[in-house]
Amino acid sequence: MSSLPILHRLLFLLALQAPQAQGATVKTPGTQQCYELNLIREITNELDKLPVASEDSLNSNEKRRLMKTSLRRPNLEEFLTFATNSLGEDSKITKNLKEIQPILPTAMSTEEPILTEKNNLGDFRVKLKEYLSAIRDSLNCKNT
Repeated sequence: MSSLPILHRLLFLLALQAPQAQGATVKTPGTQQCYELNLIREITNELDKLPVASEDSLNSNEKRRLMKTSLRRPNLEEFLTFATNSLGEDSKITKNLKEIQPILPTAMSTEEPILTEKNNLGDFRVKLKEYLSAIRDSLNCKNT
């Protein structure tokens, strides 16, 4: 007599009693990248809603500093500080910047991060948009 039907039943019973996976979903590199791009899109949408009197354009030195990979983390910390102080801990921009923080490299640079003019939402918005654009471009490069 074959023991194959009994083995099938045992496997079935074991499968019923196995604990089910719970908690956060596992993010594969592709889904992580989509998540990061969605965070950037949400921040950009929120920036467009800010009441801003005027915006100045960036000079070439500021653009270079925003795009420099080694300054990504220090620049993010500068934007996060401004957002927390000006918009509050509960703003969507602040929350999403905090979500982006762990994905950025922690490489240290001898250069100073970008500076935003105190209480100038226009300066903050222009510089943060350019910064997010650089991050989005680097994420798109990883996808290809």
